[in-house]
Amino acid sequence: MAKLVSIIGVTHNPMLAGMANAGSNPELARVRDRFGEFRESLRAARPDVLLCVGNDHFNHLFMDNMPAFLVGKSPMAKGTSAWERRIGLPDYTAKVDVELAKKIIRDGFERRTDFAFSDEFIMDHAFTFPLANLRPECDLPIIPIFCNVMAPPIPSTRRFFQVGETLRQIIEDVPGDVRVAALCSGHLSVEIGGPRPANPDREFDHWACDLIGTGKVQEAIDGLTFERFSRAGNYTAGFLTFVMLMGMAGGAPAAFWECMELEKMQTRVPFFHWDLG
Repeated sequence: MAKLVSIIGVTHNPMLAGMANAGSNPELARVRDRFGEFRESLRAARPDVLLCVGNDHFNHLFMDNMPAFLVGKSPMAKGTSAWERRIGLPDYTAKVDVELAKKIIRDGFERRTDFAFSDEFIMDHAFTFPLANLRPECDLPIIPIFCNVMAPPIPSTRRFFQVGETLRQIIEDVPGDVRVAALCSGHLSVEIGGPRPANPDREFDHWACDLIGTGKVQEAIDGLTFERFSRAGNYTAGFLTFVMLMGMAGGAPAAFWECMELEKMQTRVPFFHWDLG
């Protein structure tokens, strides 16, 4: 039986693209060092495949074609987009575990989850940023899962949690000694193109991270509504991918979690890690 050995959630905030060369910026250095610790934790988990959860930022999918949950099943996954590359975001290329991707799709139908699928997709920074910083070797096959957090109506918090539970059940049904790690990226409160500051709601950020990190499932389902996300910032629903990780963990508290405060940059950075051995 396969095993989910590690679950990691991090930011994909493009403001942090320069953290590898933090230089005299101590806040970027703190983020870089935390990513380094998570990179070592992932290496210690010895995964055979990476289940990667993120979203598309209208680089590939758009309002007229936005599935709720989509599994990429082409033989190779590549990114990032041209404009992201121009601002210093990393490229990433990896093989896809096509057979496991197909199993997730097939078994999802049996578990009340209708995954869409694609053989033509581009990974943007929601995938390339965490992968480049947590597994820079590009040596493991991945399965990308795209979630709609941008084009209303979006799935509910309860649904994100349920899909996380389903993914873990499917993984544990895989025969053999396959070790799977889940990597997810999301973000906290954010306003894009609107009248408020870029990261407008410090109180929301710390509260929402606490819900996930301490395993407060029902409080998260009840409190993390689309209305609450909208009050925190017009793109704050990107936090929902972390709810999926909580579902994968069965609602258990994270072994480590943090809402890192970057005062000079006026933003906050989430980190979540469940070590499942």
